[in-house]
Amino acid sequence: MKYIYLVFLMLCSSLLPAQSVEPNLKVDHRYNITEKVDDIIVDGVLDEETWTQSEIGSDFWQKVPYFEAHADPKTEIRLCYDDKNLYVAAKCYQSEPIVSTSLKRDQYWDNDGIAIILDPLNTKTYALLFGTSAVGVQWDAERSQTSNINSDWSNKWYVETQVTDEYWSAEFAIPLRILRYNPDLKEWGMNFVRNIQYCNEFHNWTAVPEGFWPPNPNFAGTLAWDNPPEKQAGNYNLIPYVVGGIQKRAGEKTTTEVDAGLDAKVSLTSTLNLDLTLNPDFSQVEVDELVTNLTRFSIFLPEKRNFFLENADIFGGFGNGSTRPFFSRRIGLNDRAQPVPILFGGRLTGNIAPKTRIGVLNIQSRTTENSLGQNQSAIAVNKQIGRSFIQGMFLNRQAFDGSESVSGDFGRNLSLEGLYASDDGKLSAWGGIHQSYKPNIDSKNGFYNTGLLFTNTNWEISTDFNFVQPNYFADLGFVIRRDNFDAARDTLIRTGYLSSYTSIDYRIRPREGKVATHRFGVENLLVYNPDGTFNERYNRIRYFISFRNTSEFRVRFNLNELDLLYPFSFTSGEPLPATKYNTSDIQLEFESDERKPLSYSASVQRGGFYNGTLTQLRGDINYRIQPWGNFSLGYQWNDLSFPDPYGSSLITALVSKVEIGFSRNLLWTTLFQFVDQSNFVGINSRLQWRFSPMSDIFLVYVDNYDVLRPGLEGARSLTTNNRALLLKASYWY
Repeated sequence: MKYIYLVFLMLCSSLLPAQSVEPNLKVDHRYNITEKVDDIIVDGVLDEETWTQSEIGSDFWQKVPYFEAHADPKTEIRLCYDDKNLYVAAKCYQSEPIVSTSLKRDQYWDNDGIAIILDPLNTKTYALLFGTSAVGVQWDAERSQTSNINSDWSNKWYVETQVTDEYWSAEFAIPLRILRYNPDLKEWGMNFVRNIQYCNEFHNWTAVPEGFWPPNPNFAGTLAWDNPPEKQAGNYNLIPYVVGGIQKRAGEKTTTEVDAGLDAKVSLTSTLNLDLTLNPDFSQVEVDELVTNLTRFSIFLPEKRNFFLENADIFGGFGNGSTRPFFSRRIGLNDRAQPVPILFGGRLTGNIAPKTRIGVLNIQSRTTENSLGQNQSAIAVNKQIGRSFIQGMFLNRQAFDGSESVSGDFGRNLSLEGLYASDDGKLSAWGGIHQSYKPNIDSKNGFYNTGLLFTNTNWEISTDFNFVQPNYFADLGFVIRRDNFDAARDTLIRTGYLSSYTSIDYRIRPREGKVATHRFGVENLLVYNPDGTFNERYNRIRYFISFRNTSEFRVRFNLNELDLLYPFSFTSGEPLPATKYNTSDIQLEFESDERKPLSYSASVQRGGFYNGTLTQLRGDINYRIQPWGNFSLGYQWNDLSFPDPYGSSLITALVSKVEIGFSRNLLWTTLFQFVDQSNFVGINSRLQWRFSPMSDIFLVYVDNYDVLRPGLEGARSLTTNNRALLLKASYWY
């Protein structure tokens, strides 16, 4: 293995002389915004007198495929305001045909589009993003230091576009009340990012260095107000809903249900928001795409419920990808991951001072036949110091039987973390202390983490360390690797672990030719048991090549050494024994030009898997009819072969998705899934009519089946798990 690393480093070193010196980024980008002089009609046509008098921002920087000043084609931006809205106009010169992959909201990065990045408190760490494709499909998102970009966040604002032979233009109207600003602050952070698909480029208004994602607010310019906007009075939204439908569950009679509820958003101050919910219903939320899991641990699926999304990083930004004290998807589910009804809830989030953010959450679920009611609470505080911060959080879960709390059935957590970030964004270091509290448990109940990240034009180097003790519980969180399944005794055993993970990447961006980026990388994961004995070592060497036509090729070579603690099984044969395993495998992947109507991806993995072999084949194909239709089909084939008596298994999965946009406000999405490992076949079909901004009518059809395998080997049958037809209407008032 050491010789492979040596070859890798020699190759990187040989390419160093070809790299350009990082350019001087000290270019002042300042936009002086003034009040509009006439009415702005948001139609995408920039014919108002205000726009002819407004300052023009231009001279963008090319960000991708390589860094360069004076980006071409040209982009011009203009801004103005009144007492209710911030208005944005953009003129994007482009003689080539536009690329629009979907009419679905929040599908931004694969389209020709432009977005504004706003940091109203000028923190350089937190921003709101508002973007549009060239055909007027909206995208909005949050960006923070701890959770990067959250595209599931949405709010009510307006945009229209127009396409001409020489350019396409856009007009935004963003209500000031959704921006959470300080009325005493005259300067905001601001940037723009433009996507140009025909040449596969991203452009920024300011110079965002290579190695940093374009929406990073640390490199924003200045939006300077002649008169800062005043505090918005009467700032609240009420979102009532009504839902009805018929449902048939396995072993139960068909039932008819009608229900109603209410969500509310109240701005207590210009920077502090209160979300309230009464009897919430999440039937319209887009269904998860199930995946085949060939690891020994659980997988992490993102939150999609709107109630939990605004300022989600205040709670969810603790810990790391493998261990999170708070994970909102644990709310509204019982111990068997089945949904339970939520009675009511509230979330208070935002800034109580320019450098201080808080979050307070409380959710109460209902007692059912199968589970006790739960009260789940969180309090979090984040104090910014420059680009660095310290933050703390308290979590509490308390069981209720009816209206009475259940003595001894609770879980509590305390977390304290800090992060140092250099002003140039190249260096970050962090650390955290986390403790859990359970009845009769007062030792080995901690989780401790620390790490370091360095990034510049060519290099990205990161390392982190985790120590999870066996009695660290996260009733409102997500912890992997702490629990080990013993297949021989069919039980979970808590062991805890110590781990270190290091990743080194080196990037080359040629100025000419078909290749956009070469990326060389190595990874190393070391895992030890709490007593210091060896558990697992994972080494990877990888090479990625990205082409200017958006296609990519990736190769990974993996070496794994494992001392399996408990027997584990992937087949119907005997569980694999708890012993040492040494394996290696190789992975090859290719993705075609995604700008073309027909695109595809394929991958193959072959090598050792415990004491056997794994052959994995994946293929995905997508056909796009611009801009209204996307039709995709994906298939996965996993052949696991072990020596006798441990058996063999063929695990497959088939996923098909159809998205049809009759217009930007009428969308039909259907997802079909067959996941062999989960013995699941299901259809989820959803028709969404957005009859008013952020107000919808949903018609949802669900038809799920369990795949049974009785009798002869390979014989299968289907039995209905859940079938439902639901109609839901919500109105944003």
